[in-house]
Amino acid sequence: MNIEWLKWPQSLYFTKIKNSPAKFFSQSLGQQARLAMLLALVPIIALTLWYAQQVAKHQQTTNHIYQFNQSLILAFTSLKSDVSALEKAQLNNQLLNNAQLQKSIENKWQTTKKNIEFLKSSLASEQLVAKWLQIQKLTPKIGVVDVNYPQLHQHIDALEPNFNQAIQNRLADRTSAFAKINRYFLFGLLLLIPLLIVISLLVIRKVTRQLNAFERVILQLGDGDYTHPIELHGSEEFVALGKELDWLREELLRSHKQKDVFLRHVSHELKTPLASLKEGNSLLQSDSFGHITAPQQRIILIMDKALSRLATLIDDLLNYSAANHAMSHQLCTFEQLKSELVDHFEQQLSSSHLDIEWQNQNDRATVPYLPTKLILTQLIGNALQYAKSTIKIHFNVHHELVCINVLDDGPGIELSEQHKLMQPFYRGKHSDNHQGSGLGLAIVAECVKQLKGTARWQHTHSGAHICIKFPTQGAISHA
Repeated sequence: MNIEWLKWPQSLYFTKIKNSPAKFFSQSLGQQARLAMLLALVPIIALTLWYAQQVAKHQQTTNHIYQFNQSLILAFTSLKSDVSALEKAQLNNQLLNNAQLQKSIENKWQTTKKNIEFLKSSLASEQLVAKWLQIQKLTPKIGVVDVNYPQLHQHIDALEPNFNQAIQNRLADRTSAFAKINRYFLFGLLLLIPLLIVISLLVIRKVTRQLNAFERVILQLGDGDYTHPIELHGSEEFVALGKELDWLREELLRSHKQKDVFLRHVSHELKTPLASLKEGNSLLQSDSFGHITAPQQRIILIMDKALSRLATLIDDLLNYSAANHAMSHQLCTFEQLKSELVDHFEQQLSSSHLDIEWQNQNDRATVPYLPTKLILTQLIGNALQYAKSTIKIHFNVHHELVCINVLDDGPGIELSEQHKLMQPFYRGKHSDNHQGSGLGLAIVAECVKQLKGTARWQHTHSGAHICIKFPTQGAISHA
C-alpha cells in the first residue's frame, strides 16, 4: 500500500498546531479561520492530487498493457498460421525436394522459434512456460526436416485457453489495482472528512463560547451590574472588545454613582422647602389671614395639587435611590405586608370604587419586608390608575421560589413597550392622562434585582399581568 500521500499532510498538520490551542484561539478570527481551513483542506487537496496522479498512472499502465496484449494476441495468431503454413510447405517440399524451398522453411522456423521465445518470456507463468517448453521441443533444429505437426498443433491448441486466460488475468490485475486505489481514496476521505468536521466544530464552538460570553457581558451591563470587571478571553478582537466594554462599565459605574448622589442630595434638599410650602398653603386655606376669594381658592387648590405631585415625585426619587442600594432584608409574613398595603391604599380605594382580590396560598411564608413592600406599592399604585374594576394579587411559594402576580383589567401594555417600561422616567402610551413620575416600574426592577429575581410581563387578552419571582431567603443563603 502506497501511503506517502498520508505522510505529508500529517507532517503539515503537526507543524501548524505545534503551538498550544490557547495560542491558536488567541489569534484574530480571520487568522483562525484561515488556519482552520488550511488544516482541514490541505490534506484533502493532497489526497485528491494523489488520487488524480494514481488514476493517470493507472490509465497509462492499462493502455500499455492493452497494447502489449494486442501484440501478444497477434504473435500467437501469427504462430498458429505460421505453423500451418510450414506444414503445407513441408508437404510440398517432400514432393518437390527443392533445396531453396527447404532453406526458406528453415528460415521460417527460426522466425517462428523466436516468436515462441517471445511469447514464453512475455507471459512468464509457470504453467505457460512449461507448455511453451513442450512446444519448443517439437520445433525442428537446423537441418532437421521431420516435424510432428499434428502433435505441435495439439500442444498449441491446448495452450491457447491458458494463453487467453493469462491475457485476461493481466487486465483483471489492473482492474484490481484500480479498485485498490479507489479504496485508499475513500479510506482517506473517511479519515479526513471527520477531521474537517471536528476542526470546524471546534472553531465554531470556540467562537460560539466567545459570543455567549459577549452576550452575558451585554446582559450584565443591561441589568445595571457595573461592579464586576469585564474580561473577555479568546481572539484578539474579543480581548480588545472586552477592554472597551470594561472601560464603558467603569464610566457607567461612575455616572451611576454620580446620579445616585445627585438624586439623594436633590431629594433631601427639596424636602425642607416642600414642607414649608405645604405648611404655608395650609395656612392660606385656613382663613388665618383673612377671607379667601373664589379666584384665590382656585389658585390655592392648584398649588396644593402641584405640591402633592412634587411630593410624590420626591418620594419616588427617594425610593428609586433606596432601591439602587443594598436594603435591609428584614423578614415579615405576607399577611402583615398585606394589611399595611390595605391601610396605605384605603383612601385611594374608597374614592376609586376598585376592588383588590388577595389570594395567599402560603399563610406562614415570609418575604423581605422593604423590597417586597416597595414592589407591591408601585405595582398596586400603577394598577389603581389603569384598572377598570378589579385588581388581583396572587402570592405563592413553590420550591423555594416566591411568586407574586399582579393583574388588572385596564388597557394593558403594548408589546413594543414592554422592554422599555422598566427604564427610569419612561411612560407608556396609555399614561398620558395619568399622573406619575415614570419611576415606579424602575423601582420595581431595582428591588427585584436586589432579591436576585425576575420581573416578566405575561401575555393576556385584556389588562396587564406582571409576574415577580425571586428565591426565598433560605434558598439565597444556601446558594
